[in-house]
Amino acid sequence: MSKEQVEIVALGEKHFIGVPVTNAFHKADPKSIREAYQIFLSRKEEITDMVDRDCYVCPHFANDYLFTYIYCMEVFRIGDVPQGMIGFSLPSQRYAKARSADQDPYARIKATLEAMNLENNTRSLALEIFRFGEEQHVNNADVYIPIL
Repeated sequence: MSKEQVEIVALGEKHFIGVPVTNAFHKADPKSIREAYQIFLSRKEEITDMVDRDCYVCPHFANDYLFTYIYCMEVFRIGDVPQGMIGFSLPSQRYAKARSADQDPYARIKATLEAMNLENNTRSLALEIFRFGEEQHVNNADVYIPIL
């Protein structure tokens, strides 16, 4: 696995509005994840000031017990947040970015960070960016892991 397959990028401040779902790792509920996605799809047009109507972003974070996944649209600013959704901003930061149709992008990023002596910023959110109309699978996403 070469580090050339992973790019280090800096992203400016980002703003998101979307539908969150939280699950326990030991007893993940795929139904609640699908339901959150369906709610997001049915209500995304309530979100105003979208940056790109063709893509949605899934910021997420986890620890040893829980994970939270948020189906979002990136917006230019946090204005009116529809009821039942959340709005939040991420500061500008550096990320390791990968996309792969045939390998786990998370494994590629982890190996690259280790080879470059860089660390994942576990206090921030990872991002998966998908295009509407494509299957929601990690191999169809641009994966961004925040780094220190």
